[in-house]
Formats: sequence, structure tokens, C-alpha cells
Amino acid sequence: MLLRRAGPDAASPASAGGDFRTRDPGTAALVAVLAAICLARIIALIVSPSDLGFDEAQYWAWSRELRFGYFSKPPMIAWFMALEDAICGSGAACLRAGSPIVHFAAALILALLARRLYGAATGFWTGIFHAILPGVAVSSFLMTTDVLLLLFWSAALYVLFIHIERPGWVTALAFGALAGAGLNAKYAMGYLPVLAGIAAIAEPTARRALVRWHSLAALAVMAAMIAPNFWWNIENGFATFSHTGENIGWSLDRLNPVRGFSFLGAQFGLAGPVVFGAMLTALFLNRRSEAPRTDRLLLWLSMPLIGALTVQGFLSQANPNWAAAAYPAGLIVATALMVRHRRRIWFNANLAICGGISLFLVVATATFEPRTAERPLHKLRELDGWSETAAGLVAVARGHGARRVVTWGRPLTAGMIWALRAEPLTVLAWVPPGSEPGNQFELDAPWRLGDGTEGALLFGVDDAAARLAGAHPITTIEAPIYLARDGRMTVYGFGAE
Repeated sequence: MLLRRAGPDAASPASAGGDFRTRDPGTAALVAVLAAICLARIIALIVSPSDLGFDEAQYWAWSRELRFGYFSKPPMIAWFMALEDAICGSGAACLRAGSPIVHFAAALILALLARRLYGAATGFWTGIFHAILPGVAVSSFLMTTDVLLLLFWSAALYVLFIHIERPGWVTALAFGALAGAGLNAKYAMGYLPVLAGIAAIAEPTARRALVRWHSLAALAVMAAMIAPNFWWNIENGFATFSHTGENIGWSLDRLNPVRGFSFLGAQFGLAGPVVFGAMLTALFLNRRSEAPRTDRLLLWLSMPLIGALTVQGFLSQANPNWAAAAYPAGLIVATALMVRHRRRIWFNANLAICGGISLFLVVATATFEPRTAERPLHKLRELDGWSETAAGLVAVARGHGARRVVTWGRPLTAGMIWALRAEPLTVLAWVPPGSEPGNQFELDAPWRLGDGTEGALLFGVDDAAARLAGAHPITTIEAPIYLARDGRMTVYGFGAE
């Protein structure tokens, strides 16, 4: 065994004796707690008044035609939503219910890995702490690519540690398969083999296990599993890769210290101040458990990613959730240190802060109407009003015998496709004059100036654009969506007024 596992979980002698942190309630208790958290989140989704956000609606729209790739993402999110739709339906609660279930599975996998590395109590609390991480708590109420990424990352991380302890073809191929599946969920999965390579350079323990032919076999499996998506990109002008490259956009001209520090500061919110603080303490103050090699390896599998994305934030921009993949490994070492710290205050503070946030989000999801959100929570308005807006649009279409709706912009097009899913209306995406398609809808169902207007309505544009298209105002409908400043939007028609 190359990694020396920690001994039984224990706090310092001063705090030992009856310390609940070091007790092992057992795997059954862990599963029960995680299941209760998962069930509470599913119930909150069922009673929630919110609609899908436009990103979620976009993924669902993709799921109606399964492919190996889409304009801005690899295909697994669409495949997963197609499965949810087939099992449960296309309502918002059904399409989101998979998220808390997947997070439940990821928490259990990380708990088993932490148990293997540090002992039973650390395993138990790692599972609990993952479930209540603020980022995970928010993610559990949305269906995004990060949900599936964290599942495959956690599973691949577990297999990676088994492989480091006992290198073999089975574990290498399993790692490649899990990482390949993760790549089809989100390209950020590619960070994990890079981090493993960095760990192999820095740590002899990892180097002896990873500098082998097995690693090439794992990479070959990854490549084979992402190959269909790569071929789709070849056939579609590398649409997804181009979109990803635009997001990176490194340039000294865009250097902005505020964005870099904002990204770093946001990590205290994503992971919770205690967890992220413990990770920084382990990195910069050399805090270690009784298994320092394991601590260091986990840090190599997490902190370089946060460092790279902080640089990305300085040179361009980095969304806080881009660092989500750093926390499966980072959380384990942070939990190990909290369990062993001579004072309970940090452990208790993390449990109270993250647990309180998680409970608040369950209640808020179940009761809060996103359309009433004001700053700084105004982005929540993106989650409401689509169904009511669609109902008004349907009434206008019926009154004018319309069969098609031309919409402007990806958010409105995605939201309307989902909200009008039960109606006999075709949604077309207006491609602006002189522009190339900028999203999947403009690729699949484009409408350009000069295209047919019979039986069509125009929605989501201003008067100038409507006149350019030869359309005139028909009526104004209630539209309680974030795109409508006053809660109303104009519907335009073609032909004689």
C-alpha cells in the first residue's frame, strides 16, 4: 500500500472523550441522513412556484433530438434530461429532480473515499459536508452540467486513489471510462488527469503509480469516449470548442484585478468559509493530519485548479462555479483537518453555517416566487414567468391563426420552446442580419429576413427591429419574465395591419 492511511479518527487529547466528531454513526446512518436531505429537496422542487431557467430549458430543448454534441456543451446533460422526461415528464420539478439524487450519489462516493483514507468518522462527515456545501445546496435545485460533472469526478477520484494504492489495468481502465463519461458531461473533467499529472510530478507516491503504461490506456479510453463529440464538432465547425475558447479569452488587455479577487472571494461562498479556509490553511500554513502524504495528494488534486482559474479571472473572467471540481478532493482534506482540530469551533461553525444555508434554500425554493426578487437576487427572476408568458402568446396565436413564433435571443427562444411544449406552435430563432448562428436554435430552426412570414408572429424584439422585419404591433401581453422591464411585451404580426 503506497498511501499510508490515517489511523482512527481522533481529535487532540484535550478535546477527546465524547467528541461527536470522532464517532462513527455508521454507513446506514449516513445514507439515511443523505436520503432525508435529498427527499427534502425533491419535495421543495415539487411545490416550488418557479419555472425552468432558460439554460435548463435550453438543455431540455436539446434533449428532444439526441446527438453527440450541441452548440455550447457536450451531450450528456441533454441525454440525462431526456431520461428524466421519459421517466417523469417535462415539468420543472421532474427535470430538476435528478439533481439532488445525483448529488446524493456523489456525497456517498466521497464519504466512502474519505473513510478509506482517513477513517470512518471523517468519511461520515465528508458525506454530510458535501451535501450541505452552499454550492451543492444551490445546485441541487437546478439541472446544470456541474451536477453530472461532480458525480463522475467523485467516482473517478475514488478509482484514482485505489489505483495509486494498487496500480492495475482494471482501475486504470475504470478511471478512463469515468473520466470519459465526465468529459461528455462537461469539458472541465479534463482537469482531473492534468491534476493527476501534476500530483505525479510533485509526489513520489503518485509518480510510482501513474508513470506506467496503465495511464496511457486510461487516456486512450477517455479519448475513445469523447471521440463522437469531437467528430460532431468537426462536422459543425468546432462550435462547442469555439464557444469554450471564447469563454477563456485570455488577454493582457482584459486584465482586471477586481474580477480575479472577486472569483477568489466567491469561493468562500461556494464551499463555505470554513471549508475553503481549511483548504487555504492546509496549503499555505502546512496544516496536516496524521497522513501528510494523503493530505498533500488531495491538495494537488484541488488547489492548482483554483489557482489556474484565479489567473483566468485576472486575465479575462471566471464564473465562481468553474471551480466546483476542486472541492471533491479539497473537501476531504478540509474535513479531515476539522475533525482533528483541537477546538470544535471550526467544525461546529461549518455545520451551522452550511446547514443553515441548506435549510434556508429548501424553504426558499418551496415558497419564494422568483419574479419578486430584487437586487442582489434579481437573477432569480430568470426562473419564473415563462408559462404565463406562453399562455398569453398562445391566446394571440389562436386569435390570429398563427402557427409559428419567431423569437429573438437564446434565453427567450429556449424559454418559449419549453413553455410552449404542449402547444402546436413552432418556435423559430431570428438570426440577426449579417450574423452567423450564435446558438443551437439558430442552427436548427433559423429565421432570417426574407424568410416566410405567413402564419407567423414576432416576439421579443423592439419596434425598430419589427419594422425592419416588416412586422407591426398586434397587441401587448402579460409577460412576467426578467426580459420584460414592466411585465408586458408586444407581439408583432406580419401582413396588413
